[in-house]
Amino acid sequence: MNTENQESMAPQSEDQNHENLEQQILATESEQAKPEVKNLEITGDINAHLTEAGKWGSFLAILGFVFVGLMVMVGFVVSIVFAFLPSAALGGSPDFPFPTFLFGLIYVVMGALYFLPLLYLFRFSSRVKQALKYQSQEKLSSAFQNLKAHYRFIGILMIVVLALYVLMFIVMIFAGLFAGMAGFLGMPA
Repeated sequence: MNTENQESMAPQSEDQNHENLEQQILATESEQAKPEVKNLEITGDINAHLTEAGKWGSFLAILGFVFVGLMVMVGFVVSIVFAFLPSAALGGSPDFPFPTFLFGLIYVVMGALYFLPLLYLFRFSSRVKQALKYQSQEKLSSAFQNLKAHYRFIGILMIVVLALYVLMFIVMIFAGLFAGMAGFLGMPA
């Protein structure tokens, strides 16, 4: 019993003190990072702005769904037409590096990629209108959750597209350099 008291009263090591201090700092930072809002008032101006944002969001989402549907249909039609057309009829060589029906598949993939952010935008629009109509905090929270998901998806998609642009630019520079060097050395390109 005496040894337990002595161990508990023994000074902590420097590492333990450092870990305890880090835990206290992290706990304080996490409390400061998420301030709690008790009562957020939606004034008449805010209500009008959110109502208008909901209406425009619905319009854009529905219009986007129509264009995604058209894009997918065109993709299927192009895939079917190109599958039955010989590649020589398109001005290409019969030894085309990949099947021509994949051109239509690109439209289908682009339509599928654009569907999800449109769904998030539509959910935001419908839920913000419901939240204002029924004065529901949960619906408003869900609406802004969908708006966040919409912008996050679009942001990640833009990062991927920009990275692909940079990669294509680098590939084109090297392809041009190698083709130029082959021409300079008298080798066929």
